[in-house]
Amino acid sequence: MEFSFTSFCNGSFDWDPKKKQQKCLWLQEENPDIGGGRIQISDIDRLKDYPNEDTVTISGLRQDTFEYFINTYGNQLKAIRFFKNKFIEDWSLLGTLPNIQYLYFFFNQRIEQFWDMSANHALTGLAVMDFSRIKNIELVNTAPKLEDFRIGNEMWSTMVIDSFMPLAGTLIRHLSCTAKNIMDQDLSFLDSMPYLETFDFTTNLFTTEQVAWIAANHPEVSGCSITPYTGYPTDDKPDSDGWVVGKRKPFLKYIGNEEKIRKYENVFNELKRKYTDVSYHDAFPNR
Repeated sequence: MEFSFTSFCNGSFDWDPKKKQQKCLWLQEENPDIGGGRIQISDIDRLKDYPNEDTVTISGLRQDTFEYFINTYGNQLKAIRFFKNKFIEDWSLLGTLPNIQYLYFFFNQRIEQFWDMSANHALTGLAVMDFSRIKNIELVNTAPKLEDFRIGNEMWSTMVIDSFMPLAGTLIRHLSCTAKNIMDQDLSFLDSMPYLETFDFTTNLFTTEQVAWIAANHPEVSGCSITPYTGYPTDDKPDSDGWVVGKRKPFLKYIGNEEKIRKYENVFNELKRKYTDVSYHDAFPNR
């Protein structure tokens, strides 16, 4: 499979279908438990045998082994998948890696804030999933070349973000949010993201009115949920189903509900006309 940040995050970028496992080096204890186990320095030092390896997955780190891993091998690596390292408390050492390009994190219960990324000159892709304590995304905007930022939930619907306003003025091209909620519900940050190409989010993260405002005022931005309905049939899947976009909207099979879906489309298009060239705070003065 051709490398993409999406394939890197989901692990398919180097999947071996015959062996049914990743090809890249996975550092972990020999028989980890379901929570990721507890890796030892001897497990990490397997990297000594792979001096040219620049991509790894690692599980079971605590604070001391995380610091050893970054200090000893961080400058060798261009891409790291941190999978189930729930006890790391401080990841600020990541800010010392000028060559790191891609970082994916899944599951942590201790970290509360991002790190200063101003020295991460090569970082272009960052995904942070199922971090129960992070609410503020300030400092993400310190990454000088970040183009793809993903944050939210993969397994548990618990992650809540205060605001996306810290992303205003960044170079981000691809933004994804699967969080349970954005507390301030302020989408005006989009007006200050001139390079943004895609904005993906769960279908019930915003109201239909908010999504229609995005579609009306940022036609240059595409997204899986910037549409009235997500289950339109295709040649590959003629018998499709999907969500009507917006908070508290239903999941509908397309066939048999064409008229109902058409009504949702008409409402969405009317909202687009209503909100065209209207500022976000004028459209939603109470948000």
